[in-house]
Order: sequence, then structure tokens, then C-alpha cells
Amino acid sequence: MLKQHPKILGTIAQILDLITLTGVFFFSFPFRNFSLKWVPYGGKINFQAFIGLLFLYLFIWWFSLRWQEVYGFQRLVSFRSLLGKISRTAVLGMLILFGIIYLAKRTEVPRTLILTFSFVGFVGLAIEKFLWLKFLEWLRKRGKGYSDVLIVGVTEIAKQFVESISQFSDWGLRIEGFLVREINAGIHTFCSAPILGTFQDLAGILHGYPVDEVIFALPTKDLEDVKEMMEICEIEGVKTRIISNFFRGIIFKAEADVIHGIPIITYSPAPRKAWQLFIKRTVDIGLSSIALILLSPLFAIIALLIKFTSPGPVFYQWKVVGLNKRPFTGYKFRTMVANADVIKEKLLPNNEMSGPVFKMREDPRVTRMGRFLRKYSLDELTQLWSVFKGDMSLVGPHPPLQTELHRFHNWYRRKLSVKPGITCLWQVNGRSEIRDFDQWVRMDLDYIDNWSLWLDFKILLKTIPAVISGKGAY
Repeated sequence: MLKQHPKILGTIAQILDLITLTGVFFFSFPFRNFSLKWVPYGGKINFQAFIGLLFLYLFIWWFSLRWQEVYGFQRLVSFRSLLGKISRTAVLGMLILFGIIYLAKRTEVPRTLILTFSFVGFVGLAIEKFLWLKFLEWLRKRGKGYSDVLIVGVTEIAKQFVESISQFSDWGLRIEGFLVREINAGIHTFCSAPILGTFQDLAGILHGYPVDEVIFALPTKDLEDVKEMMEICEIEGVKTRIISNFFRGIIFKAEADVIHGIPIITYSPAPRKAWQLFIKRTVDIGLSSIALILLSPLFAIIALLIKFTSPGPVFYQWKVVGLNKRPFTGYKFRTMVANADVIKEKLLPNNEMSGPVFKMREDPRVTRMGRFLRKYSLDELTQLWSVFKGDMSLVGPHPPLQTELHRFHNWYRRKLSVKPGITCLWQVNGRSEIRDFDQWVRMDLDYIDNWSLWLDFKILLKTIPAVISGKGAY
């Protein structure tokens, strides 16, 4: 049953999670009351007064796990990846509950109870998922729940796929054999599995063997042959997958869709999940607006200090390039003398950064006040206005100056496929101590390729100590 109906595994996993989280909810109350012996913050409480919170708690965690596709195809799931998704759910669930309680003005709900939910929920789900994966592995070792696959093609890609199956036995895949374009009289096996016939024998093979999936592992030039064979698989009701080297070396993310009956595959150089980008934008608007209001007294003090310590405007108009090379003007607190751009031409031989950007540790254009502002990144705070407007994000690659763009190598330009940000990996991994622009760009591309809301959250947390320490600032 598990082999024939893999969606059942996803349903079972959801039920187990809801049961575990329900148990966590009730366990959190005695656990919190017991913990008050060492952390005397609040009084003892009983679950009866907060039973309505259970349903909200279950929905938030379940929805977060579904969003992260925890309940998708169960074969290729690792415990490490699940652990990351559970930790993100715990943090996100905690923040959402805090927000709802604050907005609803439910002051009777102890904040320590929400923290307990998050901690115990993480531990409980982690244990449950570990046991769940071990159970699936135990079943597959006894021949249960395996998926028998037929591989079309004896190629290097096919060999790599077989090696992966051998390495990750918990995938539960078992190779029935291979199909080739032409039979070679001297070769009867490939990767220790039998060669069952040619492409033309596919229908007969599906009739004679218990095949659950057909894997096409063919070079690009042979993909035209796949169409007819996929039609045979469709008639037989057999699932198909295609492994191709067509996109090898290309970082793009692929999404398939059918629009008005037309199948369309979209390849994007950056993350494009609408719901994640919506949350990212919502967080940008919320945090930037709050910060602009709370920091307005500090802005006024900095503006006065700049005005009284050096001649020139308070703000520097920062002409940079944003998403998809769209130019925009941002604003920073001025940290240099008024004619800094003119002096820069004379200082170019002293540039300490390789590549198109200019960095100089003892830059004579920086004012005394400006050096202090730069050390603690206080000059960057006005970019919160650019975040609020939508030209920038809180987290993203550092935007290049419009005058620097023409010096970019082609591979640099992919960093412009997402909104620039106030902070990113470069900011929290050395800042100006990194003097190789190639390394800087690689960090930006690494951010793009591995982007997630959780990564943004971690970078924001790491930015605080990086800024307070002033390490790496020029």
C-alpha cells in the first residue's frame, strides 16, 4: 500500500505531527510550571484556561510545515533538512503567536508559555520525525514500501543516479533494469543491473515487470525520443521522471505550469515563490516603518552633528542600481567632505579593493564624524526609507553605484536579479576586511542560490553584533 499510494505517507505524517503537537501543548504547561523553580518568571497556570490557544497553535505550525513542503515526496527526505524546517517553524510560530497576542491585547497569556511551546514543540517534532524516518527505513529494509524503477539510458547521468541510490538506501528505490537505444551483444548489465531491452521494448517491459517509475537519463540530443515513451508510460499509468544534463552548470530555478493549455517551464536566476516574497516584503514594510519612527530622534541628533562638524548637506544622494539594473537614488548620512566624488578620481591608485568598487582604509575624504558613523553603520540607517519605498530590502546584495556597473564582469550581474539590501552575507562576514570583489560577489550569489526567509532572519540577527562591534568598517 505504501508503495502504490505514496500520498498516504504524507497524510500519515501530517496526522502524526498534529498528534505530537497536541501532546506538546498539554505537556508544555507542567513543563513550564516545573521550570519556574529555576526561572521564577510568572505563576503556575493550567491548560483549561488556554484550550482555545491549542487550535491556533496547531494551525500555525501545520500551515508553516506545509508551506515548507514537509509533507511532499517522502522518499528523498533527510532528517537534517526536516530539522531545519522544524526550527524555522518553531521560530516563525513563536513570532506569529507573539504578534497575535499583542494585537489582540491578550495580556493574560504568559510570554513564557509561548517560549515553552516553541522549545518543547521543536524537541517533540524532532524526536517524532527521527522515529518516523527510522520506521520508514526499517520497512524498506524488509522489502516494504520500495519503489521499483526502470531507467531508460546507460549514460554517465544514469550512473551517477544509481550511485546516489546506493548511497542513500533510505530513498527506497530499487532498480529493475535499464533500456538502451541499441543492444550490444557483449554488454548485458550496467551498474550491476540487467539491460532488459531497447527503447522500443518499453511497453512490453512495463507489461512484464512490476515497474512503479520510469527514469529517463538521456543526453539532450535524445530527449526527442522521450515524448513517445512518456506517452506509453501515461497509458500504462506509470510515473515518469527526467534526469537531463541540459541545465548542468546553470543555477536557474525551474518551475513548470500550464497556462491556457500551454505547458510552460520557467527558469529564474533568483527565488520567485510568491508567498515567500510577499512575506519578505511585508516584513520589510513593517520593520522599516517601525524603525523609521523609533529612530527619528536619533536621526535628528545625527543630522545636527553632521551639520555642525563639517560644511555641506546632511544627506548624500546615493545613485545606485537595484533590481534588474533599475537605477534609483538612495540617501545616506553624509560621511565625507562635500566634494568627495571629485577627490575620488585622484585617489583611485590607492584603491585597496580589487574590482570595480573603491575602498580605502584611511580615506582622507571621510570626516571625523563620518568615521564614527561608518564604524557602526549609522550612516546606513536612512536606507530604511528606500526599504519602505520598495527600492531595497532589509536583506539583499549590496547595491552597486551606477558609475560602477559598466565595469562589472558578466557573472557579477546576476547579483542584480534580486532587490539590493542594507545587510547581507558580506556585512556579517568581515565587511570591508574582504578586499577581493570576486569573493564579495560570490557571497551575494551564494545568498541568492540559498535564499529563504530563515536565511534572512539569521542574517538580520548576525548583523546586530557585527554592527555593534564595528569590526571591518572603513
